[in-house]
Amino acid sequence: MFKIIIIYELVFVLFWNLLYLSNSSVENWFQEKFLTAIFTFLSTMALGLTMVYVIYYSFQITGLSRFLSKIKDPRKN
Repeated sequence: MFKIIIIYELVFVLFWNLLYLSNSSVENWFQEKFLTAIFTFLSTMALGLTMVYVIYYSFQITGLSRFLSKIKDPRKN
């Protein structure tokens, strides 16, 4: 589970860095409204983490994770 959280955090940091560097209006928005930008950044990360947990627990409750773990990897013979 910790791997999922670390990967999730890295993806969102990369996403926000790409957004920040690719669009000049976003850069101006970050400079003018710094606290709003921090709140938006953290709230989107929390929303994404909540979605990951909902999907994870849904797989656990429905038993889909057990079914998926029984599927053999086609790359291994």
